[in-house]
Amino acid sequence: MARGILKGKDRLHEVVGRAAGGLFGLLGRPRIELVFAQELARRIPLPIDAKLTAAARGLQIAGIYICVVGNRDLAGCACLRDVLKVEGKERLQRLMQGAMEDWRLLPRRMRDGAAEV
Repeated sequence: MARGILKGKDRLHEVVGRAAGGLFGLLGRPRIELVFAQELARRIPLPIDAKLTAAARGLQIAGIYICVVGNRDLAGCACLRDVLKVEGKERLQRLMQGAMEDWRLLPRRMRDGAAEV
């Protein structure tokens, strides 16, 4: 599911790039400008990028946690393999540290949220 979210984000960038190139094509601009516009538009961060990436990484960290607590073979953990392949070992360590901090504070957040209701 997480990989699907990240691939969807990449496809969204492709669509934005093609749209920019198409607009330049409709305006009759030279091919070099069309290609430049496509590449530039494809690489510009979109407002939803951070949220999609955070959702995907959260799912991956949860998947890794399930593998760990389920005593599964980590070599077979698809979430772990994907994060290592795409992000690398150092990024995985930072993600896990951030997740552990979030989870450590979760009981207090639940109590604080229950008091507000």
